[in-house]
Amino acid sequence: MNSTQYLDYHASHEFLEYLGQERSDLYCELDVKRQVVLCLDDQNEKLFEFRPPLPFLPIENETITVLDFISKENIDDIPTYTILLMQAGAAALGFFEEGEVRLHKTIKKYMTRRKQGKAQINYLNTRGKSKAGSRVRLANTVRFFEEINEYLTDWEEYEPPEKLFISCTARLWGLLFQAKVPAPFAKDDPRIIRIPMDVHTPTHEELLRVNRFLLKGELRWYQDIDLGFAEDLGW
Repeated sequence: MNSTQYLDYHASHEFLEYLGQERSDLYCELDVKRQVVLCLDDQNEKLFEFRPPLPFLPIENETITVLDFISKENIDDIPTYTILLMQAGAAALGFFEEGEVRLHKTIKKYMTRRKQGKAQINYLNTRGKSKAGSRVRLANTVRFFEEINEYLTDWEEYEPPEKLFISCTARLWGLLFQAKVPAPFAKDDPRIIRIPMDVHTPTHEELLRVNRFLLKGELRWYQDIDLGFAEDLGW
C-alpha cells in the first residue's frame, strides 16, 4: 500500500503530539537527512512516515523522541519566513507572518530572445554586444537581480525572517549574489531551505500555491492500518 495524506500546520502538530504521548506501542524514529518521522512495526517494516510542514523546526537530532522534538515547537507561533521563486525574467517573492502573506512583489523583465528563447544571463560576461535588443535584455537582466535584492533588503529591515524558502536554478542563485545591490543574506545562510516541489512560472498565485504546500505536513502510508488518531483528536 502506498497512499499520501496531507495535514495542515495545526493538525500536523497535533498528530506528532499524538504519536509522542498516546502511541508508545509504535516505534518512531527521527530521520535528520530526510527530515521525516518514520514509524515501524514489530517486524521492523515501515508503517508510515511523516514529513512535518517545512516552517517547523528542523529535525536535527535522531536520538531524541518524537515528544522531545515536538515540545520544542510552539504551535501558536508559526515562524516568519520569506519565499523567493525565481526563473529567467520572472520572480515572485513574499514575506509571511503566521502563515499569511504580509508583503509581496512580482517582477517581470524582458530577458529572453523571442525566437531562440535563450535568456540574456548566458551572455552577461560577453563584451561588444551592439544590437539594441541585446543591450535592452542585458540591462533588464542586471536590473532584475538588483530589484529582487532591494525588496529582500527592505523586508529584512522590516523584520528578519526566521526562514528563507528558495526555488531557482543554481545559475540564477549565483547571479543574485553578483548584483551591484547585494543580497541581504549569504549564500550559506542557515535559514535557507530549498522548496521540494515543481514550481511553475512565478506569479502571485504561484507564490500562494507554494505557501499552501509549505504549510502542509505529508503523511505517507506503507501499510493499511488504522491509527485512530482522527477520532482520538476529535477531527
